[in-house]
Amino acid sequence: MNYKHLGRTGLRVSRIGLGTMNFGELTDESACFRIMDEAVDAGINFFDTADVYGGPQSPDMAKGYGTSEEIIGNWLARSGQRDRIVLATKVYQPMDTGP
Repeated sequence: MNYKHLGRTGLRVSRIGLGTMNFGELTDESACFRIMDEAVDAGINFFDTADVYGGPQSPDMAKGYGTSEEIIGNWLARSGQRDRIVLATKVYQPMDTGP
């Protein structure tokens, strides 16, 4: 696996990241655990998630679901891999369209 430095943080991240948008509603937790295990075994250390991942995706979504983040947290608790991955997340902020 090839790695790059993440800006000036000193972190080295894999050039291939694991996107977790489908963790939850479309992919059950046991399958997600297998995916993350295989990703780490392949040298992937950059995981990407967001608070809206794991639930139905729609433009009028009023809140995040957090299911993907919960699954990743459960995997981290079980696997003991926290020191081996760089976890990136985002926060969904719906736009105020006014009255």
